[in-house]
Formats: sequence, C-alpha cells, structure tokens
Amino acid sequence: MALLQATATFGLENRKYIGSKVRLLPFLTAHISAAAPQIGLFADPFAGTGVVAYQFAALAERVVAGDCLYSNYVGLRTFLEHGGAAAGNTLPALVAELNALPPAEGYCARHYGGNYFTRENAGRIDAVRDAIARWSECGQIDAWTRDALVTSLLYAADKCANTVGQYDAYLKHLGKAPYHADGTHQVDACVYQPLTLAAPRLEPQGGRHRAFWGDAEDLLADLEGDVLYLDPPYNNRQYIDNYHVLENIALWQQPPLYGVTRKFERTERKSRFSRRRTAGPALAALVERARFAHVFLSYNCEGILSLEEIVEMLRRHGPVEVFETEYAVFGNGAGQARKRPVRERLYYLCKRGV
Repeated sequence: MALLQATATFGLENRKYIGSKVRLLPFLTAHISAAAPQIGLFADPFAGTGVVAYQFAALAERVVAGDCLYSNYVGLRTFLEHGGAAAGNTLPALVAELNALPPAEGYCARHYGGNYFTRENAGRIDAVRDAIARWSECGQIDAWTRDALVTSLLYAADKCANTVGQYDAYLKHLGKAPYHADGTHQVDACVYQPLTLAAPRLEPQGGRHRAFWGDAEDLLADLEGDVLYLDPPYNNRQYIDNYHVLENIALWQQPPLYGVTRKFERTERKSRFSRRRTAGPALAALVERARFAHVFLSYNCEGILSLEEIVEMLRRHGPVEVFETEYAVFGNGAGQARKRPVRERLYYLCKRGV
C-alpha cells in the first residue's frame, strides 16, 4: 500500500446525532461525579456515538459501552478499545490511500446516488467500503483497523449527506444551488464537496475499556459495578430508521432496499423503548436486574414516560433525586430550523442492596 499521508483528523464528537449529549456533558458529569467521585466500572448500554462513555473513560477505571446499532458500535470500538497511541499509527496512510480511489458504480451508487448523496459521493462510498472489506478478508488489516476505517467512512459520509442529521428521509433539493435567488437555503454546500475520509483522533486508553454491540439487557447480564448510565430512546422515532443508511454501509451486507427512502427490512430491530406499550416494562426490567450502586437515567421532558411514572418505578429500589437543565433543540421534526427549549432530566437512583 502506498505510504500516502492523511493530515485531517476527527473526534468521536464530530457526528450529527439525534439525542447527542455533547452539550449536556458538563451537567451530566457534575451530577454523576458528585454522587460517585470514584468510579471503578462505568456502564453505558445506550451509548449512541459514545460522547458520555468517552467523557467517563478519563474518569473511571473501566468503561463498558454498547449500542444496538452496529454503525455506533464500530465508533465505540475505535475510540475506546485501542491499546494506545501506537494503534492508530498506520491509519493516516490507509485513509490517504482510500481517499485516492476513484468512484465505483456499486450498491451505494445504485441506491443512494442522487438522493442521500451525490452520485459521485455514493460511488466513492462504494469504492472505499469495498476496499476495506478486501483488505480485511485477505488479512492486510486487523479487526480493529477495519472498524476504525469504517468509522472514518461513516463520519465522512455523514458530513456530505443530503439530510438534516438523520436518514429517515432525504432533502429534495439535491442538484440545486445551496441558496435560491430569494435567499432560501436549499441544500448544504457540504453535500457537493467530495467525500473525504480523515483519521480518528485517538487518546491513549490503555486497552482497559470495552465496546459492545447488542441490546442493553445482554450487555448488563454479566456486569456489576459502580455507575450505570441509561440513555434509552425516549420517543417513538426508531434509531434504526433514523440511521439505516449508515447502518447499511457499516454492515455491508447489501440487502434489498425498498420505498422512496431506500430502507432495508428491520422489523426485528425495532426498540421496545420507543413504544408506549413496552417502554415502561422494558425500563423497569433493566433497573430491576441492574447490579450497580448508582443508576442514572437521562430522559427528555417530551418522552413517552412521564416524570411521575419514572420516579415511581425507580423508588421501588431506593431513594431517587431528579436534576433538570434546559437547552435548545432544533424544530419539531425534519427540516424545522427554528430552535425551541426542552428540559433534560437526570434521574439518580442510589440502589439498595448493591
């Protein structure tokens, strides 16, 4: 492989993600650290892109973070599981080689070209993802390097995607100028920039943290520790629907797609936490089985479950405190640009008998 060098880097936080806790990190860190100033094991089974888990990787002896989306898991593995700075030494050259590949006419070009991405960028995704798969299959890269390169691709694709931060639908102005003559914003200019990978910016972790792909119940089955941080979906929007394109690119199984939004079959991957009928029992069962002294739950004031329901559920296991902070989010759904205030609630359960 040519020893080309990539100079650009990205951090774990550099992804658009619904429900991201980036802006809430000071609030969360202050309350969790006050209750548990010394943390042996910190578990985050609904980690998403991992901003909270990564924050506590520097504060806890050990972090175990998981998510049900494979596209999130590879990012968690990239940033949490590497043994030190040396793990990423070869990544810049590999990233540069991937960036030099010409677009291919493959799966992404056929299905995502002209809707979620420009046709050229969809072809670039094909070329890069196929190359990563070949390198992995023939043993030129190990499993961690494969996941790190897939993560680089996902972050690059997200940056030039024709969306407003989620993939339940795409914007309808692809091919037009970023701004209409009357000043209306039609499409982000980044959509037209060539897809370009960067190398992940890694902090030495010493190999003491672990990433997990699967349901929260499975992750917690054999864990016990100091702090359990729960950040489940809080409304009926399914994350597998919101990020199906990135999930498809990450897994690279190339399933049949259907409908205008080009989704794959995902019925079996729907979350119980996003359904009114099942969200309460699912959360109650998780808390019941949790073998952690300190349980924290992040839940938006607009969630399926009310404050009263959650407090009643948690109080069965010990004293409960509720902390709140207000912050602004964008709009009432896709395409809504105006900001509105919401309240984030952090529930704290000091669990009896642990």
